[in-house]
Amino acid sequence: MIYKRLLIALVACLSLMATLAFLHTGTSTLQSAEKKPEAKIADADSRTFESVIKPFLDTHCTSCHGSTKSKGDVTLNNISAKLAIGKDLELWNLVLKQLVLSEMPPSKEKQPSASDVSKVIDWINAELNKSGNATSLYQKLEHPDYGNLVNHEKLFNGEIKTKPFSPARLWRTSPNVFDNIKSNYGGDARSIRQPFLVEDRKGIKEYANLLFADSAVVDVLLVNAGYCADQLIQKGQIYKDIASQKSAPNRDQLEVAASQHFKKVVFRDPTKEELKNYVALFTGSAKEGIHSEALRVMLMAIMMHPESVYRIEIGLGESDASGRRMLSSTELAFAISYAITDRHPDSILLQAAESGKLKTKDEVHTQISRMLEDESLEKPRILRFFQEFFGYNQAHIVFKDEARSGGFSYYGENYPVIYERDADFFVLNILEKDKDVFKQMLTSDEYFILNRQTFRNTVFDFYEQNKELIDKGQLTEEKSKELLKRLGLKNWKELNKKYYLHGFDRGFNGSPEVIKKMGKEIPTEGRIDNRNKDKPYQVISQGMHTLYQKYPMAYDLRDGEQNFLLPQPYKRPNRAGMLTHPAWLIAHSLNDISDPIRRGKWIRQRLLAGVVLDVPITVDATIPEDHHKTLRERLSVTEAKACWRCHEQMNPLGYSFEIFDDFGRFRTIEALDKLPMVKGKFPSKPVDSRGVLAGTGEKNVDGDVKDALELIHKMANSDKVRQSIIRHVFRYYMGRNEMLSDSITLIAADKAYLESGGSFKALLTSLLTSDSFLYRKTLTKE
Repeated sequence: MIYKRLLIALVACLSLMATLAFLHTGTSTLQSAEKKPEAKIADADSRTFESVIKPFLDTHCTSCHGSTKSKGDVTLNNISAKLAIGKDLELWNLVLKQLVLSEMPPSKEKQPSASDVSKVIDWINAELNKSGNATSLYQKLEHPDYGNLVNHEKLFNGEIKTKPFSPARLWRTSPNVFDNIKSNYGGDARSIRQPFLVEDRKGIKEYANLLFADSAVVDVLLVNAGYCADQLIQKGQIYKDIASQKSAPNRDQLEVAASQHFKKVVFRDPTKEELKNYVALFTGSAKEGIHSEALRVMLMAIMMHPESVYRIEIGLGESDASGRRMLSSTELAFAISYAITDRHPDSILLQAAESGKLKTKDEVHTQISRMLEDESLEKPRILRFFQEFFGYNQAHIVFKDEARSGGFSYYGENYPVIYERDADFFVLNILEKDKDVFKQMLTSDEYFILNRQTFRNTVFDFYEQNKELIDKGQLTEEKSKELLKRLGLKNWKELNKKYYLHGFDRGFNGSPEVIKKMGKEIPTEGRIDNRNKDKPYQVISQGMHTLYQKYPMAYDLRDGEQNFLLPQPYKRPNRAGMLTHPAWLIAHSLNDISDPIRRGKWIRQRLLAGVVLDVPITVDATIPEDHHKTLRERLSVTEAKACWRCHEQMNPLGYSFEIFDDFGRFRTIEALDKLPMVKGKFPSKPVDSRGVLAGTGEKNVDGDVKDALELIHKMANSDKVRQSIIRHVFRYYMGRNEMLSDSITLIAADKAYLESGGSFKALLTSLLTSDSFLYRKTLTKE
């Protein structure tokens, strides 16, 4: 019985979560209609259809979709009014989609009033529910894969004047935030399990409406809470005293104990009512057991507090005439900090919230600017956006046969993991300059290659130049700083993070001993210094460390072609930005083929705001086997009329990337490596990388391309491509897809980016000070 009160407390917490989650149900609440007898439904259908729906269709639709003209093979003049009994369901769903997404009527035609559109949408939703075939459109609009369903032109052409907001919501704690705060819980952080797992999928992962505390999460939280409570009672003096004393602890003792732990877990002081409830929980539990168990129950309840599980963003600030409520100062402090740092608010942010200096857009702007400019403040979420947007951090999970590559791993090292780190440095280099960021991401030829070997060779070079001092163990502080500067480090703590070192280098600390040891390990070759022919001089051999000998192949570098000395980055021919980086090319390939469909689909959805329909379950998507044909030749089956409607969106884009194989290597011929070798070589055919860029709507951009390099440079100059990337930045930082009502926010963000010369910081500042970030509104059926 001792845990009965804890269970009651947990039920209360979870009930609060459910109540708040209801506020986030959004337009999908329109789907909850009660099924009625068919006779009554027919009457309702007839009256509503004749008085509202039919006049709307006659006025705005049937001139293009009627008996004399049927654009897109859609005819609406005879559409059935008996939707509730299942007539014309597919056609009505199409009408609903066009109206919800404001795709019809076309912008050049006379537009219906918002009130009339709303009446038609409400009627269709109600009748779909009555039929037992509720639309899945609203759920799709909330899912990351369907964000592009919202009309791109309407988002950016300025016709939408609605004041932006985000739905009131709960946002489950992220795995990264939990890892940063779990040490506050009271136990050994290494023994505390991660409850907030996120699906390891390509694309943006953390959407507020997709993450919730299900039974599996709660089970892990309870285990963690029990373990941490036991540790606190064993080691914390204040808790030891309560657990061990024979007489009942007084109220002050209990409140101090509860407050101390509450502040560590929830990061604020408890209210008087919360303290009263925790003391009552202890008192009630103590009647049924000993003090230590009652204290354990109280501490566990604190650790299960909703604010330690969820970010609560319901808008507790001032409301305005449009029904929006601004986030309170406390809500804002956490929202800002989580958006940038993966950590709870720092003392400056909390102080601003507590002193009432986080209530206006200007005050929010001040804090965001401070945090973005503070180099000592870690901001991992910025890099993670680019990892998730480009998807290059998935390269390591694509299996590659080592025999085909000539050696794709060595001593347990998976080269794609290191390529991913190289891609990180590529991104960070561009972000540091913060100019024309998106264009540079797509076109820069400055690559960071094998930073581990760069590190080792830089240390060797430093050792050779300062050998006498180092051998005597007399390395000065000034010289130590010189080595740090050469490596681009502020301190030795940054070393492993920046260079992603192998285990045998990970203990490097800049001491003379470790510098000397590494200096003697690097392979060298003799050379006579021209300035002193009698003095031998050792230079670094162009042969790499055995561990990395095959590593450069993905960059089209042969063994020994580079000696990997600083300075980085390296300019590589036949490359243009992230889409030709080995990490991206590998991540968007299959086990043994390059996969133009996958690469083309990524470009269509991420850079061109396009929608690619789901593959029908009746379609056999298998590529025919013919070892005498190139992959492109085999994919010709997808150009049949039945398939081309979808594949036209992908293949012409993806074909241009056939100049790169599935290992990320540049090529002009495709080896037919399933055929027998002839004179030690596989038969081959020339690569056909011709493609077509379509969908930007910009005459100087759309058109034929000879290969991926031309395609990329064209896209880099496209307004739609830039805006499409901004839409994804919005999704990442807002934790949801765009709505048409976010138009003002997106236009302002695009303007801020352009006027700042392509600054990502300026873009991010615009988004995090926008009404979409600052305001919440409960979405329910009017």
